[in-house]
This record gives sequence, C-alpha cells and structure tokens, in this order.
Amino acid sequence: MTIGIDGSILSANADYPLHRLGWKSFQDLCVSVAEECLRRPVQNFLPSADAGRDGAFVGKWDGDDPASGESTIQCKFTSKEGLNLTLSMLSDELPKAAKLAAKGLAHDYIILTNHPVTGASDLVIREAFQKEGVGRCRIFGSDWISRQIKTSPRLRMMAPRLYGMGDLTELIDARAYEQAQLILSAMGNDLERLVVTDAHRRSVRAISEHNLVLLLGAPAAGKSTIGASIAIGAADIWQSNTIRATSPEDVQRHLDPKGSQFFWIDDAWGNTQYQQQTAERWNQVFPLMQGAMRRDTRFLITSRDYIWHAAQRDLKLSAIPTLRQSQVVINVQKLSTAEKAQMLYNHLKMGDQPATFRAAVKDLLPTLAERKDFLPETARRFGSRFFANGLKPDAANVEKFFAKPQDFLFDTVVSLSIDCRAAIATVFLNGGIARSPVSSENIAAGATAFGAEPGGVRAQLEALDGSLLLLAQDKAGGFWTYKHPTVSDAFAKYLASKPELVEVYLRGAKPYSVIYEVVCAGISIQGAPLIIPDTLVNVLVDKLAGIDKSFLRTFVTYRANRTFTEAVIKRRPDLISGLSSFVTPIKDDPDSQLLARLHALGLLDEETRANFATAVIEAIADSADSSIFEETSLKNVLDADELNIARQTAKNEVLNKVGNHVARLKAEWDKEYPPEDYFYDLEQAVKRILEDVATDDTAALADLRKAVQTAVASMEEDYEPASSTSAPVSSSTPRSSGLAALFRDVDE
Repeated sequence: MTIGIDGSILSANADYPLHRLGWKSFQDLCVSVAEECLRRPVQNFLPSADAGRDGAFVGKWDGDDPASGESTIQCKFTSKEGLNLTLSMLSDELPKAAKLAAKGLAHDYIILTNHPVTGASDLVIREAFQKEGVGRCRIFGSDWISRQIKTSPRLRMMAPRLYGMGDLTELIDARAYEQAQLILSAMGNDLERLVVTDAHRRSVRAISEHNLVLLLGAPAAGKSTIGASIAIGAADIWQSNTIRATSPEDVQRHLDPKGSQFFWIDDAWGNTQYQQQTAERWNQVFPLMQGAMRRDTRFLITSRDYIWHAAQRDLKLSAIPTLRQSQVVINVQKLSTAEKAQMLYNHLKMGDQPATFRAAVKDLLPTLAERKDFLPETARRFGSRFFANGLKPDAANVEKFFAKPQDFLFDTVVSLSIDCRAAIATVFLNGGIARSPVSSENIAAGATAFGAEPGGVRAQLEALDGSLLLLAQDKAGGFWTYKHPTVSDAFAKYLASKPELVEVYLRGAKPYSVIYEVVCAGISIQGAPLIIPDTLVNVLVDKLAGIDKSFLRTFVTYRANRTFTEAVIKRRPDLISGLSSFVTPIKDDPDSQLLARLHALGLLDEETRANFATAVIEAIADSADSSIFEETSLKNVLDADELNIARQTAKNEVLNKVGNHVARLKAEWDKEYPPEDYFYDLEQAVKRILEDVATDDTAALADLRKAVQTAVASMEEDYEPASSTSAPVSSSTPRSSGLAALFRDVDE
C-alpha cells in the first residue's frame, strides 16, 4: 500500500482518482489523451459555445485511419467514484449525435469518460449511437484512461497534476521515486491543484531546447509549483537524477561529469530580498553549469522578478549566456483569464471551504478571474478556511481579499496565538529552515521571544503544517519551513512593527539568518523590513563579528551604515586586507565594491584609494575593463586627474586597438561556449567607453564588429552545440467560453 499526498490510501495497482479532477480539468486531460494517445490534435469547445456539443471536441483528422475526417470526442465526467456508465446517462447526447452525424461531423464518435465501463454497457451504448447515424462509436472508460496515464510519461508531463494524484512507484524507478517524493513533500497538495498555463508550456519548451529555464514572477505568482511539476516530469520522461539545489555549493557538489541530471534551484538569489553575497559564488559555478548543459544536464531556476533585476548587475552572465536569452526568461504572472479562473476553481473545489461559502461567492468568481492583481497564492488562501475564515462572502470584502493579500496575511499573523507566533519565530530565527525534530535550544529561542511554553510551540508547529508552515523532506531528513515565502515577509513586517521585538530577534537569531534579514538605519533594500537602529549597533556587531569574512564584507557593502562599519572594522580589521589587489572586471570583485562603499562613507585612506585608481587604469589597458564607466560608485573613487588618465587610456588602448582585444579573447576561448555570445562583454565595454568619453567615433564599433565576425566564423568550425531532447507540449487549439460555465459545480 502507498499513502497519497492527501493521506488517502492507494493500492499498488490503483487507478487514478479521476473523479477528483473536476469536470473542466477532466476535459483538458481528454484533450491531452486525444493528442498524445489517439494522435489527434483537437479543438476544444466548452459548453456555452459548443453549438450543442456538450463537453465535446471536434477536429478534422487526416490519414489512413478509417475514422479520418470530421469526428467528435464526447467527454462524460462524474465526481462519484466507481459509478458505472450506463446508456441512460448519455440519453441527452443521442439526439445531439444524430444532428452531428447529419452534418457530417460524426464519422467517428468517441466517448472518453472517467466512469468505469462494463462490457455489456459498452455494447449497448455503441449500438445506440450508431443507430443515430454516427459512423463508428468507441468508448474509453476510466480503466483505459488510467492505463494510458501509467504507460505514457509524455501524457503525464502534459497533465502534471497526475503526479500529485497517483502512485509514483509504478511510474519511475526507486531512485527517481525517492527524489520525486522529496519534491512533493515541499509542495504539499499544490501539485494536485496545478493548472497548466502558457508559462508552464513555454517553460517545458525552453528547458527542452536550451537545457535551462529561468522562471521569473512576483511573490505568490506560482513559480515553485511550475518548478516542482517540471522537476518530477524530468525524473519521469528523461529519467534524470533530479536534485533540488539551494545554493551554488549544492550545484557544484552534486554535478555529475556523466550528465543527465536535473537541477531545480528555487529562489536562487534570495527568497524575499536579493542576497549580494551569493553572486560571487554563483559566478564561480556558472562555467561548470555551462559545461554540464552540453552533457544533457538541465537547470530550472526561479526568482522573484525584482530580485533578478537586482542580481543581473553582479552576475557574470557571459559565463552562462543562455541565461541572458529572452526565450528562457518566463514571466509567470502573465496569466490569462481562463487560467486564473481554473486556479480559482481548483483551489475552491479541492479546498476546505464549506459549500455555503462556495455557493455565496460563486457569482463573484468570474470577476475575480478578470483581476489584473490576481495571484495563484491568493486563490489558494481563498479556498482555505484557515486564511479566509470570517471573510464575509460579499463583493466588497472578497475583492479586498484579492486586492490586498499582504495585508490579510499580516492580519492573520497578528491575530495568531502566542504559541503560533512563537512557532513561526522558531523557523524565522533559523533562517527559514528548522530541522525536525526541532531541538530544545531552537524551540526555546522562539518561545522566549513571545513568552510561550516550549510544549505549546511544538504543538503549534504541527497545527500550522500546510497553512503557514510546512514539514518538508530532503536527503538529510525532515525540516520545518514556510508554506510560502510570503509568510516570511509578513512575519518580518510584524517584527518590524514591534520595536521591542527587534532586540529579542537580534539576540535569539543565528548570525547567518541576521545577515539576510536586516539592514542598518538609513539603508533601504526591497524585501528587508527589519531596520536596526544605531542604539542596537553594538548588539548587531556582537552577533556578526564572528561570521565568515566574505559574508561580513557583503553585509558592510550593501546593508551597513557608517556607525556599524566603523565599529565592525575595529573588531575585524581583516575585512580591509584585500583592498590592495583586484581581479578583472573590477566591478565583479567584491573587494572593489567594499572599497567604493568605504569611500562613500568617508572611511577610506588615501593610499588605498590611490592604489585602486592605478589598478583601474591598468585594467582598462590590459583587459578593456570598463568597470568605472559602468558604475558611478567606482568612478567616484578616482579624482579628476585620475579620471582623465583613465579616459585617455581607454581611447588609446581600447578604442584604437579593438582587434587586439578580440584576438586576446579568442585565444582564451573554450569551445564549450557559444561563439556568437562570447564577445558580448567586450562589445558592451566598448559601448560604455564610447558613451563616457562622449565621442562619435564610430570606427571603433565598426572595427570591433568586423573583427568579431571574423573570429566567430573561425570559432564555429570547432564549436559543437549542446544536444537537447524535446518534452511534450500540447499543440491542440483549445477554445474557451464564458467563465460562469466553468464554476457551475464549484459549490457541489
């Protein structure tokens, strides 16, 4: 026996519980079955616009099949498990079938149903429809559909909700099954409610063609759910060794030189705010990822859109050029109205809201699906009594729930009991991950912050599982984390609203949690609401003084004010020991960013400043390094005379010698990198220099393009592009009708 995601018992040979899909999702599955198993792309007609074809699909199918021509597929759905199909259930379809036959639209009439079908019923139904004039009637019941699901990984990937509903032991080997279970544990029942959106389909295409996809979206836009479905699909259809990486070190540690791996990297550059300290480490692993993609290793990366925009300045994208290509950057919050409507339906139908609530909001649902600020996570909370308990089901209150989801989540956190808030604090104080069973020490920290009893905190960890918190699994065992990253946002906002809790947080949290969550007074970072006043600087210095130099350096560079910086340098003089030499491009050297920050704070000595200016000018001549022409903070370190020398050097040693720099880079080229992308950084550097020196010298650009074209042409002879294997994506052309029809049974 196997335990399903929702706790239900699935026998080793159990059919899929298709009755739980909902009628619209079952029709979508039938489209995939028709396309993948019957090899017939179809047009989908929903009830209010189907010209009498209730839940039917029509298409003109060409080929040698006797049923070639105009045909109809009829879907028959039931939400009752085990109810056998009978002719009486199809009595309304008989006259419609006769009309379709008279119009030549039923040379072939196929019934796809999630009802079980007995042999006797099959015979009776076929004879009845053929008497009405259809050319041939065939019936495929729940057993047949389940067999197609079990034998076709392509079908499963086209309808990934199925991964959350069946017994994976029948589908993939033991190794892949173990990995898939770890992925599912981090998603709860979200995968079972998945809606295949255009963003999902484009993600599958991108990772098939390029071996990499970057999913971008606002908080709560559904990035992780798409990531989970594709990760499980990769284990299924490609038999990939699927790894959920949480850091560049994870990627480097698990990369297999033999290839055929799938890495799912969620919130790569920070889950609620950009973490600059990770950029340098990602830059080091990018070349390894580029090489791995050539060996059929695939990478799915997610990020909040504002974090990605902030990260691009620090990431060396020339080392992994595919990440820069627009076709793999997918903005997942650009959902269609039909997609949003299906999400609403799934979360309400499969949530725990009572039928009275669903009936009361039923007429409001089409309008909610039209909202531009609609978020999948809000739909999930709307279907949950935990979040929407007490919400009046009238237009004004429901619209406010969708318009201000952060406010409602914040109010939910504020209204929790002391034990519940201490439970969330236990996760928050541990950087978002608290190993289970949670140690007495970690429980005590959260309990002390809110004056709660440890026993009560442990009980509430379990009580909040699936709503605000989640007990997930990885290879090291169980751990408590947030059900969704926005919970961390809301809790941080709550702490920030209670000044007396800020000191409690500082004293109780782990140092490596603090550096990700706080900023000093006067510093603003999107997603970082915890501001440490100068009165608590000594507490903050005590907390952070012992952490690794690289992390402390980044904190000082981006999150610290002068008060903290002066105090911490006295405790950690090694922070400034690397300010005498720099790697190129200088803007990517974290020591140069620290130096620029110290200069801005008035804490940089003259000797170090002058040495930096010399290094900048040498880098311009030797490497066409345009760092100071790109970043104002670095340029400001140079005085007027030094800046004039830098500009003159750029003219003489870069603009007048672009061919030399092309030749230098070509000699360093690794044939695993696409030639057409290889000179991108040099091209950008020349453009930056031209902009800064205010010259209309177009000869430099013309010379550069000519030299690059010549170099690329010769490099193409040695370059072998990465191989790729396609994954299935629907090519049918579904049509949708009014939204009211979709919600017709949401309250049943």
